[in-house]
Amino acid sequence: MITFLHVFCSVAAWIGFCYMLNSYRRNRDDPALRYLCVTFALSGTSFTLLIPAVWIRLDSLIGVPNITALLASSGVTCLVFGQQITLQYWNHPPAVARRKARTRIALCGLTLAATTILFANLEPSIRHPEDFSVYEGHSAYYFTYLLIYIGVYTSGEVIIARTSWKSAKETENPHLRAGLQFLAAGATLTLGYSAIRLGNLFGSLFGLDFPHRNELSWLFGNTGAFLTIVGFTFPGWAPRLQSAYDWCVRFLAYHRLYSLWATMHRAVPEIALSPPGRRIHDFTTVRELEYRLYRRVIEIRDGQLALLPHADCTAVLRAEAFARKSGLSEGAVRSVTAAVAISTALDRLPTEQPSCSDLRLPGTTGSADSDLDSEVAELLATWCELRLLIPSGGGRGTSGPARPLDRTHH
Repeated sequence: MITFLHVFCSVAAWIGFCYMLNSYRRNRDDPALRYLCVTFALSGTSFTLLIPAVWIRLDSLIGVPNITALLASSGVTCLVFGQQITLQYWNHPPAVARRKARTRIALCGLTLAATTILFANLEPSIRHPEDFSVYEGHSAYYFTYLLIYIGVYTSGEVIIARTSWKSAKETENPHLRAGLQFLAAGATLTLGYSAIRLGNLFGSLFGLDFPHRNELSWLFGNTGAFLTIVGFTFPGWAPRLQSAYDWCVRFLAYHRLYSLWATMHRAVPEIALSPPGRRIHDFTTVRELEYRLYRRVIEIRDGQLALLPHADCTAVLRAEAFARKSGLSEGAVRSVTAAVAISTALDRLPTEQPSCSDLRLPGTTGSADSDLDSEVAELLATWCELRLLIPSGGGRGTSGPARPLDRTHH
């Protein structure tokens, strides 16, 4: 499981690095993006080094057993400071952020120097790519080494979590707010890694042993790291994800309206700019989708206006009264009465002249103030009601060629 977690987070970090690098190329004057690129590169490198096969191979190349542990922990130390610097640039003017960045860079350098000196005093002879911390836990040098590393790591994650939660409350951008919340959650979750490592460290002094401690600590650490990757990148790709989601919603709406649109076209052929083709061709429509959906809604509304004078006024008014008496919402009342008007118009259309020219449906159906999404929702609800009222063939009025109607409503 540990290997899988390292591979997964490594891939995620390198994808994040490529994404941030592309953003930095378009905006080279943004220091926060520059630090984020470095941070993601360090994250990807650290997780890659922790993969056992990479660990063993690099140890063999350098010739120092477990040197990869020092390299990976140094990368994590640098990225934690890098994340703090990024947040400083997000929350302070450039001059203030630069001053705070210099302080953190100095602290990072001191931490790396101390941990490197302590590591050099270890005497590892056997490679331990998956349980190095457990294997070396008895060493006084390693005790101090890990205490410094976990102390810096934990304090950094606490700062990141606190800063992110505070900034998330202050921002009005929903995508940035969500990204900061992901970041804060990830930083908070990594504290579980710190707690387990510290428990191992001090537990060994009293002869205490925690089962599955290594697996559990990496589960906390890697899950938290993945959430921070999501948090830093979310404000950039979330709007695109929202656009893709909106496109999918409208794609489904466009095709769900097909049956109602085809029914209206069979009764009033002249409403459509182009007649319905085979349904499979309709499913291949992917370009100019918003315009096509808007056009489909307009054509259905044109069909409703053309059919309304042919509706059975008595049946429509009774349906409206019954719907209101039943306690239906205003939207449901509109859908029911519109469905009854269409159904009765389809039945009367071939044989009877318009007899209900003054009929008006309740509410603001098709009003200029309606937005596209609400129009689509109302028409889909109308179609659901209409399917209960007309035969599968679309009603008697659609069984044969429909005569053109007077288009004075245009």
